Amino acid sequence: MKRNTAARLTCRISPLALLCVAGTLSGASLANTTAADSAKDNDSSIERISVKGHRDQTQMTEPTRELLNVAGSLHDPMAAVFSLPGVVYGGPSSGNLPAVRGSSPSDNAFLIDEMPAGYLFHLFGNSIFQENLLQDFQLDAAAFGSAYGNATGGVFRATLRDPKAGDLQGEAELSGIQAGMLVEGSVAEQQQFFVSARRSTLELFLQNGDELDDGITMYQPPKSQDYQARYLWQIDDQQKLTFTLLGAADTARINISQSSEQGRTDPETVGDASLQTHFDNQQLHYQFTGASSRWDLRYQHSQQGLKQLFGRAQFVNVQEQQHLLKLQNTLELTQDQQLQAGVEWASRDAGYAFDIIPYYCTDHQADCFEQRGDRVQDNSRLRYQTQAAFVQHLMQWSPAIHTEIGVRVDQQSRTDERYVQPRAKLSWDLNDSHQLYWQAGRYSQQADVEKILPLLGNPKLEQPRAIHYLMGHQWQLNPLWQLRTEVYRKYLQALPRAMTEQEPDVALHYSNDTQGVAEGAELLLKKQALDHDWYGWASISYSRSDRTDLRSLETKPYHLDTPLVGNLVFGMPYGDDWDLSARLTIRSGARYTPIVGQKPNPYVPGHQVAVYGELNSATLPVFHRLDMQAERHTQLFGLDARYTIAVINLLNRKNVSGYFLQQSVDGQHYDITPEEDIGIMPALGVKIMF
Repeated sequence: MKRNTAARLTCRISPLALLCVAGTLSGASLANTTAADSAKDNDSSIERISVKGHRDQTQMTEPTRELLNVAGSLHDPMAAVFSLPGVVYGGPSSGNLPAVRGSSPSDNAFLIDEMPAGYLFHLFGNSIFQENLLQDFQLDAAAFGSAYGNATGGVFRATLRDPKAGDLQGEAELSGIQAGMLVEGSVAEQQQFFVSARRSTLELFLQNGDELDDGITMYQPPKSQDYQARYLWQIDDQQKLTFTLLGAADTARINISQSSEQGRTDPETVGDASLQTHFDNQQLHYQFTGASSRWDLRYQHSQQGLKQLFGRAQFVNVQEQQHLLKLQNTLELTQDQQLQAGVEWASRDAGYAFDIIPYYCTDHQADCFEQRGDRVQDNSRLRYQTQAAFVQHLMQWSPAIHTEIGVRVDQQSRTDERYVQPRAKLSWDLNDSHQLYWQAGRYSQQADVEKILPLLGNPKLEQPRAIHYLMGHQWQLNPLWQLRTEVYRKYLQALPRAMTEQEPDVALHYSNDTQGVAEGAELLLKKQALDHDWYGWASISYSRSDRTDLRSLETKPYHLDTPLVGNLVFGMPYGDDWDLSARLTIRSGARYTPIVGQKPNPYVPGHQVAVYGELNSATLPVFHRLDMQAERHTQLFGLDARYTIAVINLLNRKNVSGYFLQQSVDGQHYDITPEEDIGIMPALGVKIMF
């Protein structure tokens, strides 16, 4: 395993996942803080459409609130998802994204208000979400409905709340990671707004010229910022118009010396390394709600940018614009039937330039160094359009039987592919306490960008596809306790495979000659929160994930294959002012390819590179971590305030995430060195409401 990913361009050429130098800039990623599960609502009744009686869209749902209050999450929903059953940490090379039920982190869709997000994590692992602006946060881990596309893994859905009416109000926050402010209120009758902005505070503790590690010098301290703004006009009882702005930016610059640990490990990374990345989204949402139907028209314009410099003056520069238009209708046909339909259109225009040493590699390869190519340069554009349409019929056949049957059609102009994807769900209420449900569907996803560019990949590469099957049982033990079990199986098809020099079509770089299977079972026991009473949940997951090379017919475990994952979460109020919480995570070690020797580096004389054994034939040590958190609600300067004290990895467990070949300081020998996650880390924060 190579520690630095900057020299390999294994991330996407898109700000969604291109945090390639984050592994160098920070060894302490807060994205690996696991958290709680908000159980998915499996109520089989059809939601009635009515102008009256809507859920308060200015308030956070209770499951989302519980999710944010878990120890170690620091009120970050993307930190919380890592304790959901079936979710594991994808690692720094994935941009800190989560992996769901045996799929790659890049197989997921991340939506904010039903529209694609930009990137999700800042350089130091904290997400772009402001906790108090969330109305709901959900994960569809498998076999999701026809309304969602461009994903073969899971769908993460964040919904921002509406601004609150009334006089101006807000809050200010300060922690060791970031500072921020939120202001909201009314500007006229039926018109409200909120504005939130946050900026990192790490640059206050780091100065230009500071040495982060032996031989690594900080020339520009990491800076991150994000913003969310919304203006809402409630035109009348039936019509609502919402304008939303979302964005984030990150910058950092370091120098890696030849004598540093990083420079000795990977000499091609020696030199300056810098990163500038940003995204800005503008959304417009018109909603009309009638007596028996609801129309939603959404438009989003996205701008994303990346400038990246790393070893030997290599660089990547990407500037991208996307336009997305969605129209959806929900029609109540009868008291027991509902029809949902929608169409989507999107265009993508990306200008890119690069000068890099490419590594034609996937995440299912023993040694990416063997896939090194000659240095290449290009300056070009990538343009294509996508269209989609879906229809879904919901039927309550009886008080106990409910079905959802739909189909989705996705097509794109790049390779003129079109996929018809049927999906279905059947739920059966055995009685007031027990429900069985079955779900299945076909799914597809756009190919990775860096694998379809002319000089770096195969422009004719097909879209990856998947078939999902899911069966579950939900048992309401009593009004407070719920037990849920699910079993799933996913067939992954047309996955990318990197060509080797021994193959006659090596010039293609990639083909679709990999397939995979992911299967498992999950159990979740949850106790609902009650006034001044404890709440919590316990989950355990068993899974297996593998990939098959269709040319060699070899089947090997996937590198994120993690057979057993357990989470135990507990929270309770203490007195009138305190909230206490704890979270324990235990999981079996992920798969990795062991280093079995070393050989001369043909590109850097005097240095060695690792020789790897059989693909994913070894297992990392068992991972476990205990987080604890205490919050006090009090007054500060006459205003309501909240103090947060958290300790991440309280037991200071040295969890190993991989191994790398490291040269000694004197350069006389090499050692296989473990790479460890963060040790014990305290965190402090204060929030003032005004």
